[in-house]
Amino acid sequence: MLYKKIVVAIVIFCLSLGVKAHEVDSLRTKILQCFDESRFVEVIDYTEQALELYEQAGDKYNVAGCYNTIAGAYMRIGQYDDAIRNYNICTEIMDEIGGDMAAVNKRYIMNNIAAIYYDMEEYDQSEELYWKCIEMLGDPGDDAKANLDLATYYQNLSGVRLMQHDPDEAISFAEKALALSQQYGDNNEKIINRRIALSKAYHEAGRQNESDAELEAALEIARREKELYYETCVIMLYGQYAYESGNYDSAEMYYLMAIRIAKENQFKQFYLDSQQGAYLATRASHPERAIGYLEENVKMRDSIYNEDMQTLIRDYQVKYQMAEKEHQLQLQEEKTRQSRRQLSLSLLVVVLLLILVVLLARNAIQRKKRNEMLTRLNKTKDQLFSVVSHDVKTPVQAQEKSLDLICEHIDEVPVEYLKKYLVTLKSSTKELKAKIINVISWVKGMIGKTESQTERFNLSETADKVIRSQAFEIGQKQLKVANAVPKDWIGNDDPQIVEMVLQNILSNAVKYSFASGEIRLEAEDDGERYLLKVIDHGQGIGKEKLGKLMNRMTSSTEGTGGELGTGIGLFVSQQMMERNGGIIVIESEEGKGTTVTMSVKKV
Repeated sequence: MLYKKIVVAIVIFCLSLGVKAHEVDSLRTKILQCFDESRFVEVIDYTEQALELYEQAGDKYNVAGCYNTIAGAYMRIGQYDDAIRNYNICTEIMDEIGGDMAAVNKRYIMNNIAAIYYDMEEYDQSEELYWKCIEMLGDPGDDAKANLDLATYYQNLSGVRLMQHDPDEAISFAEKALALSQQYGDNNEKIINRRIALSKAYHEAGRQNESDAELEAALEIARREKELYYETCVIMLYGQYAYESGNYDSAEMYYLMAIRIAKENQFKQFYLDSQQGAYLATRASHPERAIGYLEENVKMRDSIYNEDMQTLIRDYQVKYQMAEKEHQLQLQEEKTRQSRRQLSLSLLVVVLLLILVVLLARNAIQRKKRNEMLTRLNKTKDQLFSVVSHDVKTPVQAQEKSLDLICEHIDEVPVEYLKKYLVTLKSSTKELKAKIINVISWVKGMIGKTESQTERFNLSETADKVIRSQAFEIGQKQLKVANAVPKDWIGNDDPQIVEMVLQNILSNAVKYSFASGEIRLEAEDDGERYLLKVIDHGQGIGKEKLGKLMNRMTSSTEGTGGELGTGIGLFVSQQMMERNGGIIVIESEEGKGTTVTMSVKKV
């Protein structure tokens, strides 16, 4: 919200001078309207037109302002490279202009670039730029504005320190920011922001009493000054803290409070975030309520849409009534033109009816799309639970058992062995994290949130990585796993999908192999694609079960070591391969083993 105000101010300033005044006024109106409606692509287009006018006039200061506005629009739509490029151009122009004002603007631009790196999770780069802002600011002395700028940089550094897992440093910076804001009379919004930042730092450091005290103070200011936006923000943070502490009932209560305020005041993003928080707080203990929050979200969107449509229809009805009255008056005064006016009225009625029909049809289509989306989300939710159970539950249980053994026998285990075991657990944890990310990527793909990302990668190294990720299960059964994939074969596919599918295939091979057995990973070149094969000599699959699997029907089958299998891994793999344009082929004979083949795009 603050960034929006800054960009609007810049736009007004940059487009308010006298370069072809009528064209500039028209562009300014369009830019402000598009910005207010979050149509940032059009903001960029219209600002580039204004930029051309200022370049023709040789007005460097407003040329720089246009680049700054374009950069801000790119930042809002997530095109960070383009945003940084335009900010750098603006900085170069400021260097040409020189002077105190240019120096201040350069510092503000530096702060915006640091914010971009923060959003990109490049926290070291972000920190370096914030320190550079402080260096450019110099000694603020008793200058109130300079000290308040310094408070902003300290708060930003506090946020960086939190992401770098250094809560003590985060607390130090947040306390300095709050002290400066209080000393130099910052506005209520900034004071609330500082207290929220300090509360987050205390919370991260485990100093919950102090964290709650800062939140309470922020909430008191927000309510006293009737800052409903920040009151909602603080209440949502209470909900987050309660959720993280496992107090799900309290978390739901706070999120319901936030939902009420957000709905009453049209805080759409807060409304959606609060609905999400309430869903997370209730999905385990009250799944029916969790689904209700999701349905309410869709209903609210429909309600807002219907209100807009009703307003539009009322406007047309008023116009119709006014036109009819005018027609009657004119009919009395000009009887000779009666037929023409009747025709006009008829045409108006037809247009209104056509518009009404179009609006109703559009409303019906939107409702149908939302219902389809809700159905798909529910289906994806069910599949997600199964996938997480299949791909995440087993390694987590294995890690838990390993840690239990270490804790129970910590005094008996040699240090060298303990270090080796912990390194193995650390590696396993990293692989588990990667697996969870892959599962999430699959779910996003199922609901249309992500596109397949093609890039070059080494097939043999991917196979090695997958084998290492299941080293614990392989060791438990004393299996021999050989990677015979040629070392120099390069795929040109989505590496995350290939890795996740190969993990599922190898996991099944390990699960259904006999102790001390062998598994082999091979590859063939069929001309257009590489064919990766996982070959085991385990218990195999009967014709009936194999038919069910190939027809995407899951079934529970125990592994040779008693492991539980659901068939969901193969089901997911088939879906992901189809989305990626690939195939999976299974050849198996009960009692003799299984060969699973997957295709990978070539360079």
